[in-house]
Amino acid sequence: MPSLSQHLTVSQSIRATLADLPPTAKGILLALMSTALFTFVGVLVRILSDDIGVFQILFFRQLVFVALLIPAIVKNIDLLLKPKHLKLHTFRILGAFAALSLGFVTVSNIPLADATALGFTQVLFVAAVSYLFLAETVSASRLFTIITGFVGVMMVVQPSFEQSSLTYTLLGLAGAFGAAVAVICVRKVAQVESKITLLAYQAIFVGLMALLPSLLNWTWPNGEQLLLLMCVGVLSSIAQWIGVTAYKYGEANVIANVEYVKIIYSMAIGYWLFAETPNGLAMFGGLTIILSAILPMLYKRHSKARTE
Repeated sequence: MPSLSQHLTVSQSIRATLADLPPTAKGILLALMSTALFTFVGVLVRILSDDIGVFQILFFRQLVFVALLIPAIVKNIDLLLKPKHLKLHTFRILGAFAALSLGFVTVSNIPLADATALGFTQVLFVAAVSYLFLAETVSASRLFTIITGFVGVMMVVQPSFEQSSLTYTLLGLAGAFGAAVAVICVRKVAQVESKITLLAYQAIFVGLMALLPSLLNWTWPNGEQLLLLMCVGVLSSIAQWIGVTAYKYGEANVIANVEYVKIIYSMAIGYWLFAETPNGLAMFGGLTIILSAILPMLYKRHSKARTE
């Protein structure tokens, strides 16, 4: 068994390696870690959902998040009691609740890669909502990413008109729309509210909303299930923190596109743990999703290099 000194040496080596990386490479590496953790959280949710309801899983996730935020909440309690834009906070919380709860339902009932692919339609909904309600323009490269990415999603999911398949596909799309609403609201409210206000409001109120339906079908978890529930909360929090940190080092468009690698994680884990074998069309769809994010970025770099 490795000694404590050996563990410390490995940890120091990892830190030294990260310190030597260029900022963009560091951001990409952190983003890859964040997406891997979020994919693993989806696996835990799927395992737990066999015995515990998704609302109860969501409640425990938010409970852990609140516990981690308690020191910051106590320190900023005066700030939290004076929200500056209550309507945006309300829509953001409703959107986040829909995104998380419906996302949990979807990942628990259809193949992992399908649920992940449906989550990518959030990009399409963000663009549509921004255009319709915020009058934001959609660039040609962004439009290419949206359309091509959506085609890739459909190739992965291959939705049928069977009632069960169609129901969970629609729920996945509704969850992605909820996530888009939350993103748009955060984009607006972050201009006037502190980060702790954004984090605390979502953690507390999404948890309270999840508690009510979870009480209707409450299952007392055993020791192993309780440990997995705690892992969902802790890993989600760590993944979110790593994801936010990634944006400090790399350009936003580069880091955001790294998230599309999640489809590879999902296909690999789905095959390994749940014997979900994607067919040729699904694998081509996953490649299409990734290329839809990478090609506009490469074209932009090529155009910039030619003008310099």
